[in-house]
Amino acid sequence: MKWKATIATLLCLSLIGCASDPKQPQVDTALYDGRPIDTLSLQEPPVTEKEAITRGDLALSQNNVDLALYEYIRSLSFENAQFRDKSLFNIGRIHQSRGNLALAEKAYLLGLKENPNNVQVLEQLGVLYSTSGQTDTGFSYLLRSVNSDQLRLNSTHQLSNEESITEADVEKLVIDASSPANAYMGLGILTDVKAKHELAQEFYNKALTIKPKSVKALINVGYSYYMSGDYMTAQRFTLTALDIAPSNEKALNNLALIYLGKGETKRAVNVFMRQMDAAEALNNVGYFLILHGKPDQAIPYLEQAIDKKPTYYKVANENLERALAEVREKSRNSEQQQ
Repeated sequence: MKWKATIATLLCLSLIGCASDPKQPQVDTALYDGRPIDTLSLQEPPVTEKEAITRGDLALSQNNVDLALYEYIRSLSFENAQFRDKSLFNIGRIHQSRGNLALAEKAYLLGLKENPNNVQVLEQLGVLYSTSGQTDTGFSYLLRSVNSDQLRLNSTHQLSNEESITEADVEKLVIDASSPANAYMGLGILTDVKAKHELAQEFYNKALTIKPKSVKALINVGYSYYMSGDYMTAQRFTLTALDIAPSNEKALNNLALIYLGKGETKRAVNVFMRQMDAAEALNNVGYFLILHGKPDQAIPYLEQAIDKKPTYYKVANENLERALAEVREKSRNSEQQQ
């Protein structure tokens, strides 16, 4: 019947890359996750890989993320495509920014099949795995990103396995403005966690050489120096971060901790009070003084916190009980030693 033929024709036209149109390659939408495709664009399909990528870039610049994602996916379908790894990187970044880590991982791994030395793809896989708790896997991909960047820069220097890396090895690495700053920073963070602070600081220095105004890198290197007991250097980096981002909560917290480490308790209170109420600030100071082994100094701050919120500030009461117990324990130990 004629009406059946008409419907079949319309269905064919509505499908992506209909088999009757040899000019249009079949598009695999397994990596797509957005609003219905037929709502995205009424334009004619792209005729080349570069056109699809250009459309994707334009859509992304206009914050039309679903269309950008679809155009990048369409670019993959062209025979003899030359930029699949770059398109897959873009696809992965879109999914990663949306919290769709499974599709992000899938896109990145496909990107590595196209180009095992894609620095950006390796970097983002390292970040993805590290932030999801797979730190050993994350470290290995971050390391591969750095090593692939050395190949890009025609450097023969490579970092080997994690246990054998030294500060001198990191210092020898060649970098430029396009080097993977987040890979260096990620390696610094994962190294800091293992208390290898000097090695971590070398990684951070590379990240800051690439991006001198990176607030995240400045905060992380500052905290690294704090953990290693170099409070003056920690303060310098943290204040630099706050010059760029005055209200950054993490930098303010770290600055307060640095002041506590230096014994400047009143300054620590003032910094905490820039981002929280007085009771919470006083409680925080008391809590960190306990952690610093100064429960006797913590008591008056915790008592002040309770006075400001006497009816419901349970956590300050718990911290006060802990501080008093530690003071009594220290007193008993002192008496036994006499």
